[in-house]
Amino acid sequence: MIRASALLLCAVIAVGTAGCGDSGSGGAGDPASLVPAGAAFYLEAAVRPEGDRREDALTAAGKIMRTDDPAAKLRELIDKGLAEEGDGLTWERDFASWLGEDAGVWATDFQREEPSFAVIVAAEDTDAAKAALARFERTSDSTYTARSYDGISYKVDEDGVAHGLIEDFAVLGDETAFKRTADARDGDKLADSDRYEDAIDELDDDRLGHYYVDLEPVIDAALKADPDAAQGFQQFKSLLPLDKLGPITGAFTADGDGLALDTVLTGVPEGPFRDIAELSSGGASDLMGDLPGDSWAAFATPKLGESAQSLFSAFAGALGGAAVAAQVKQATGLDLQQDVFSWIGDVGAFVRGDDMETLDGALVISSTDDVRAATAFTKLVGLIGKQTGAAPQPVQVGGAEAAFALSPPDALKQVVLARGEGRVVAAYGKEAAAIALASDSQLGDGDDFEAAEEILGDGMEPSSLLSIPDAIALADGLAATDADFDKARPYLEAFGVVTSGGKVDDDRVRSRVAVTLK
Repeated sequence: MIRASALLLCAVIAVGTAGCGDSGSGGAGDPASLVPAGAAFYLEAAVRPEGDRREDALTAAGKIMRTDDPAAKLRELIDKGLAEEGDGLTWERDFASWLGEDAGVWATDFQREEPSFAVIVAAEDTDAAKAALARFERTSDSTYTARSYDGISYKVDEDGVAHGLIEDFAVLGDETAFKRTADARDGDKLADSDRYEDAIDELDDDRLGHYYVDLEPVIDAALKADPDAAQGFQQFKSLLPLDKLGPITGAFTADGDGLALDTVLTGVPEGPFRDIAELSSGGASDLMGDLPGDSWAAFATPKLGESAQSLFSAFAGALGGAAVAAQVKQATGLDLQQDVFSWIGDVGAFVRGDDMETLDGALVISSTDDVRAATAFTKLVGLIGKQTGAAPQPVQVGGAEAAFALSPPDALKQVVLARGEGRVVAAYGKEAAAIALASDSQLGDGDDFEAAEEILGDGMEPSSLLSIPDAIALADGLAATDADFDKARPYLEAFGVVTSGGKVDDDRVRSRVAVTLK
């Protein structure tokens, strides 16, 4: 492999999305036009974005890197990385003259020990790109063999990695993938695929990069290669209809307000699979906003009991649901239907405090049936005592109808199990238990929650939240910082709130993970 060029391509794709280098003179084509239509995975990044995308990316990079000239800083970092390799390459001489706006990576044949892959980089000046590839060869320790395929000259190293120019693109990959990339010129290509186009149409037009995952070719290849797996797949096909799921796509965006990664699952069928997808995407929960206002880390998920019941009925039913439920009851004493599914509503958790003395938090379970919750709570307390060998002791907790505490060895605070009106909590510390049952201030009324809502946008409510400034304050309070942390501190201080959220639109499950910039 061309070691230096591979290093640089990775670096450019990683940091070029932040507006590396000058803006260039225009896109030199779509890398997806050389990707086979059946590729299972495709990633594309704007390595030299232009226009508003470039300005937004530079603004974000400037805040993160604490500089007024992020483009120059990024060039400096790339040159430093190249210099450390000792190959004598520089950004300005070896890349700036030919690198185009976009680069892509595609891969397939994941059922094999070594999947096929190719990196495709748009070249604005093919002569300059050709000269650069020659320089890469000279700086490499590999031995290259010249070959040709369908009118294309290329070279292959001793590891079977090929590189060369295909139309207006520099291409590097295993030789099989290189040839399939060449075949895509006049064959079926991803860029012309309705399945691909329909999927990426769901994404933000101002994205700096996107990815595309198609499970269909992966599943087909795996089932053909393994008859036993095919038989098992048919057994669970009604529960996990992966063959009906559309492509999974995602997009990365950045501007002065923050960074965001969006994911869209298309063609999600109704049933257990959608329940799983909704849980993983982080749907809106009223509990999230009701958690204590001084929390700096929190999450919540809606209707966990209902979703768990649906999933259990579907999957355990195929395995003998009654037998599974009986085994659970025999082992724990819990009736899954009455003691778990029937009363659990939204579930969340929070953490607060800025040193060891004030650090606490709790798991919070909303109750949809307080009578059943009370019965289940008694059983759970007894089960915990049995499993730990230490009987929980009754304690007084504000707002609790019943509360018990355990004292773990070496812990500064007790673990408290408490039940109040509409809630059951497991907390680290009595104060956390009390505030989990009823707090005077709510997370949803705070500035962090508002910032999370704003960066999520699109009608999404936060399902998780982490305040980076508060996390840094905790690290300081725990005296956990070191030289490496202090070196990273200026960059960490550029971030505000990390959040996530999601929603379901018909057969689309959308989710977003984002972080605000200060």
